[in-house]
Order: sequence, then structure tokens, then C-alpha cells
Amino acid sequence: MIGALGIVVALAAVAYLSPGAHYVPISQGPLSPEEVAAMRAKLTSDNITNRLVSGGTNLEVPEERYAEAVVSLASGGIPARGGKGYELFDETSLMTTPFVQSVNYQRALQAELARSIMQMEAVQSARVIIAKPEPSPFVRDQKQPTASVVIKLKPRARMATATAAGIVSLVAHSIEGLRPENVTVMETGGRLLSDPHAADRGNLPTPQLEYLEKLETYLSTKAEEMLAKTLGPGRAVIRVNADINFQKIKERLKTYSPDGKVAWAERTANSTSSGGAARGPAGAVSNVTRAGGTPASASGSSGTAKEEVIQTDYLVSETIRDIEDTPGAVNRLSVAAIVDLTPQGEGQTVISATDAEEIIKQAVGFRVGRDNVTLARAPLTGLGITEPDDTLVKLQRFQTYVSLARNLSVAVATVLAILVAALLVLRRRRVPDLAEMNAAAQAAAQAAAEEERRNTERNRFQDLARNDPRQVADVFRLLVGEPAT
Repeated sequence: MIGALGIVVALAAVAYLSPGAHYVPISQGPLSPEEVAAMRAKLTSDNITNRLVSGGTNLEVPEERYAEAVVSLASGGIPARGGKGYELFDETSLMTTPFVQSVNYQRALQAELARSIMQMEAVQSARVIIAKPEPSPFVRDQKQPTASVVIKLKPRARMATATAAGIVSLVAHSIEGLRPENVTVMETGGRLLSDPHAADRGNLPTPQLEYLEKLETYLSTKAEEMLAKTLGPGRAVIRVNADINFQKIKERLKTYSPDGKVAWAERTANSTSSGGAARGPAGAVSNVTRAGGTPASASGSSGTAKEEVIQTDYLVSETIRDIEDTPGAVNRLSVAAIVDLTPQGEGQTVISATDAEEIIKQAVGFRVGRDNVTLARAPLTGLGITEPDDTLVKLQRFQTYVSLARNLSVAVATVLAILVAALLVLRRRRVPDLAEMNAAAQAAAQAAAEEERRNTERNRFQDLARNDPRQVADVFRLLVGEPAT
């Protein structure tokens, strides 16, 4: 009985702690302690098994009960992300004053805006605060409303300036009299996401700075990941400084080649002149006579003169090039790297500084004559090590105890199951042996009793034959059918 009870307890422990039960997280991202507490209280009240994970920032439930857990939390309005919206007015009272109604409306509007902002992919949680000044009968004393939005981004997520401008527009158009320049959007880390002077400056280089930052981060991460495959994580720190040309140049180049001329047209002009009267060029020279009375123009001989003029037109080679320089070209890359090349264990092969530099060059797209890489060797074993959180340490210790108890329960249950199986086999073998022994004992006892009875009767018959032979003779006569004497 005690063994059976032990088996039941062991099997129950195995069923509760067995790793075969697959757990899934109830949320894709980390939750606040208040949300985790409310969700766990609701699931526990509905008898749904759950456990804390990720340092108490999330919950896991069995996979087969995940849908039931989601429906249970939804029925209780948990988690109430962003607070209660317009459902605040579902519980109105006739005794509510106009001031309380106004405050509730502002609270509901803040919650609705926060919910709308949390629909964005990069936003984990958001909080909206609206400041509305008291109305004044004087125009000069009236103040404009303002709004502040605090956003917590998901891990490794970034928000573009255009997205922040969209949040500003959403909040400004949801509140009467609120101007976009009076809306401030800030990240929980303290970084200002909105630009109150964006409308005055126009399209300034904020997108260019974002592009530059993304490019530098991408190249640094790619080089670090390549080195991490060989050296291990956290043993290389690489930073890239990129010089980008954001100028847009459009140039048209027109050149002529004098050596590449081609004859295009040719014209020939012929003229013929015959001799006659003395002619000469018009003017005083023709009228002046030489010595002897002969005009100067008549000194030449008379006859026929022919003249041929050939005119050729050529086409000169012409080249026209339209050159447009697209912005975003890399002028120069400066890479600074700190790499830990010390071996971490015996027999571990590490790369040389030259190999590490070559890997970095290939990762960032190094070009000779344009870029430069500076590599320094330094131990980075303590990089990123922080003091562990007490809660996380306790949770890890508890999980270690649970794992140990689970393994012990499995071992005890296995041993008990083997013992019980052996006892059942032995019992099945002993039951036929005992039955046969009992039957043999009963048969032996019956045979002994029969033998004793026969001996007793034989002794009585012998005593009777000795004491009364006539009576014995009469018995024999009766047996053979003769009358007794």
C-alpha cells in the first residue's frame, strides 16, 4: 500500500514537472510588473498553470491551454494597455459632477491615443499627457493646449523621424485647438523624437543623418558578427565613421575631336577669262601711262585665263555626356576596432591581427586609397558584465531547484516502477506454487488420515478376532451370503 502511494505521488510530481509539457509565452514582448501581477492573478483564479520567465517580465502557460488563457485574460480586460479608454463612461452615475465628467473625458482621450500609438510596430508602450488650460473670457489671456507623449520602444527598435511626425500629427488632430508645434514626443531613454522647429526649417538633413547612422551601424554590426563567429561574442568592438557625399550634381559635357573630321559636302567653282582690250583694275593705276605712252594696264600679254575653286565642308566629331551624381556615395570610411585575440582555453586557435584586419576590410567594403582601418589589441573579457539582479538570481536558483526536484522525481518514480513490476512478477510466480503446496499438503493430510483410519480399523478387527472369533466368523459368513450361527 505504501509503495502504491509512493508511485502515485511520484507520477503526479513527474506530470507536474515533466519537461514534456511544452510552455509558450503569453506575450511576445516584456511586460510591466503590474501587468504580470494582474495576468498571473487572473490565470491562477481560473486554475490555469503558469510560470514566470524572463526575469519576471513575462508569463508562460501550457501550449494546450494557451487559447483558454488568452480568452480568460481578454474577458477580464487584462492587460489594460494604455489604461481605460471610453469604457470609463460605461460606469457612469447620476451623481457625477461636470468637473468629474471633464476629467474622465480627458483620461479616456489620453488612453485612446496611447492605444492608437501602441498599434505601431516599433512601440511597446506609450503614455499621453494632455494639458488644457482653464478657459479665459479675455482673448489675450487664453493659452493653447499642449500634449506630451512618452514612448517605450521594443528592444533593438528605432523610430524614424517621419514616424514621430506622424504621431505628432495624430495627437494634434485629435485634440481641439492643439497645434503640432505644441506636441512633444520623447523616448523613455530621454531622446527627443519630435522636432518643434521642423516646419520652420523645411527639409533639412535629418533624413541624411538617419541614413548615415544606419549605414555606420550596419557596417559595424556586420564586421562584429563576422569576428564573433571565430573569436566568440563580445570580443570585438568596431565603430565605423562614414563620410557620405549628399550633393546632387548634374553636369553636361560636350567635346569636339578635330582628328575625327568627315567630309560632308564638296563644291567646285570654275571661271574663265579671255584677252582683249587692255584692262586693269579700276583706279588711278590703270590710268597712269608708263614711259613711252603705254598705259600700265596694257603692259601684260592678252589671252585666256581659267580659275577653279574647290570648297569642301567637314563634320567634326561631337560628344555629349550628361553626368548626374546621385547623393549617398561614400567618400571615405574610417574604421576603428578593438579586438581581443588572447586564447580563452588550451588548444584554442585564434586568428592573427592581420587576419582580423582583413576580415574587417572585407566586411565594410574597404577600398584601397580611400578608406583606412585602425586595429588595436586589448582584452575584452569584462565587456558588458554587470551586477546580476537579485530577483533574477533568485528566479534562476528556484528554477535550478525545480529542475533538480524534477530529475529526482523522475529517478524515484523509475525505481519505484521497476520495484513494483518486479514484485508483481514475483507475486504471480509465487501464487501457483503456494496453491500446489496447499493442495499437496491437503492430499498428504487426507492420505495420512485414511491410512490412520485403516490402521485403526485393522487394529480393532485384530482385537476383535482375538477376543471374539465367533463374531468375526459370523461377519465373514454374512459377507459370503451364509446365515450366521
